Amino acid sequence: MEIKTLANTYLVLALLTGALMPVLLDFGAVGISIPEFLFIVYAISVPVSFAFVVFNGKMKKLKEIFGNKRNLAFIAIVGLLNYVLLEYGLTYAEKFVSASLATVIYRSYPILMFLFLPLILREKVSTKQVLALGLTFAGFVIAFTGGNLSLSGSNFYIIMFLIVIALAGALATTLVKRYVFDMESSMFIFNLASFAFFAVFFMLQTGMGGSVGLPNFGSWAAILYTGIIYNVFTGFMYYSALRMIKTTIVTNFYFLSPFITFVFAYAILGEAIKPYYLLIAVFVAAGLLIQRVDFEGGKYLSKSKKKSNYLIYDVTSAFVNTSNNKMYSMLKGNGRVLAVKVDSNWYSRLGNLIEEAKGTDYGKKLIICTDGDRENIGNEEQKFVRDIMSIKEGEAALIGAGRPEHIEGFFADFIDKYKE
Repeated sequence: MEIKTLANTYLVLALLTGALMPVLLDFGAVGISIPEFLFIVYAISVPVSFAFVVFNGKMKKLKEIFGNKRNLAFIAIVGLLNYVLLEYGLTYAEKFVSASLATVIYRSYPILMFLFLPLILREKVSTKQVLALGLTFAGFVIAFTGGNLSLSGSNFYIIMFLIVIALAGALATTLVKRYVFDMESSMFIFNLASFAFFAVFFMLQTGMGGSVGLPNFGSWAAILYTGIIYNVFTGFMYYSALRMIKTTIVTNFYFLSPFITFVFAYAILGEAIKPYYLLIAVFVAAGLLIQRVDFEGGKYLSKSKKKSNYLIYDVTSAFVNTSNNKMYSMLKGNGRVLAVKVDSNWYSRLGNLIEEAKGTDYGKKLIICTDGDRENIGNEEQKFVRDIMSIKEGEAALIGAGRPEHIEGFFADFIDKYKE
C-alpha cells in the first residue's frame, strides 16, 4: 500500500475509533473509583501492546529503546503527558459536564499544536494560523460562559481543566511527530508507563482507606474498548498518520471527531446536542478552514545563519516506517530528513556534489543522496517525497538525513556553489 494511502486509512480509522472513546468513558468509573478503573484498563493495555510489538516483529527495536535510558524516559514521559491526563481527565470531567462538551474542548488540541510548532518542529506559523488559533479561543469563551456570555452556572474550573488536558495532548502529539522512534514499541512504553502510574495511584488510594469496587457491564465495555482499541490501535494509527501527513491536513480532518462524538453521545447516552456546542465547533472549524488556503504555515524554519534563496522541505514523514537500518539509525531520536528541490539546470552536477560532500565531515555525519538513490530510498518513499515537494519532470530532490543542524550546514556550504 502506498504511504499516502496507508496514512489516510490510519487517519480515518483513528478518527472513528477515537470519537467513541469519550462516550464509553462516561460508563467507566461506575461502581468503582477512577484510579481503579484506569488501573484495570492499563493492566489490559500492557500485554496487548506487547503482543502487538511481537506480532509486528519489532522486539529488536523495543530492546534498543530499553537499552537507552534517555530515550526510554523520554517516550515514557510523552505517554504520561498524553494518556494519563487524557483518560483520567475526561473520566473525571464527565462527572460534571457532558461527554459532548468535554470532547469539543479536548479535540481543539490539534490547533493548540500551533503553539509548539516553531520551537519543536521548526515549522513556520503564519498569520492565518494565528487567526485560526484566535477563533479557537473564541470558542473557549463560549464554553466558559455556557453560551450565555456569563460565567454564572458554568463549570469554569472543569473547562479550564479540560483546556490544560488539551494543551498537554498538543505538546505530547507534537513531540511524537518530532522525534522518530518505532511506533509499535512506543505504544507499549506509553502503556507500561501509564500502568505504573495508575498502579501506584490505586495502591495509594486503597492504602488511605479507599474502597475497591466491582466493575459493572458498562464499566467492562469501557475498560475493554479503552484498554485494547483506544490505547493500542487507535493511538498507533493516529500517531503513524500524523508522522506521515502534513500537520495542518491532520488538524483539518480530525476536527470531524467532535461531530461524530455528538452522534455517538446522542445514540448511546441520550445527550442532547445543545446549540452552543455547535457554535464552539463552528468557531474551531472556521479556524481549520482558514488553514486550507494557507500555504505559508508549515514551511521548515532553517536556523542556518547563511542566507540562501532555496526552500528546505522536511520530508521525514516519508521515512518514519523505513525498513532501511542505515536510514533508521540516522532518524531515531533527534534525526530528520530534509531536502531541497534541484532543477534540470544543475541536475548533472549532483553526482559530483554528493561525492565531494562524502569526503567532508558532513559525509561522516549524514546520509547524502537524491530521491533516486535505491540504496537508501524505496519506491514508495520516493513517490511520497516527490509528492511532498511537488517534484516535476526534470527535477530531483537533494536529500540529507541526520541531525538537522548538520543537514542545514551541508546545504548552506554546498548548494549555492553548485547553483552558480
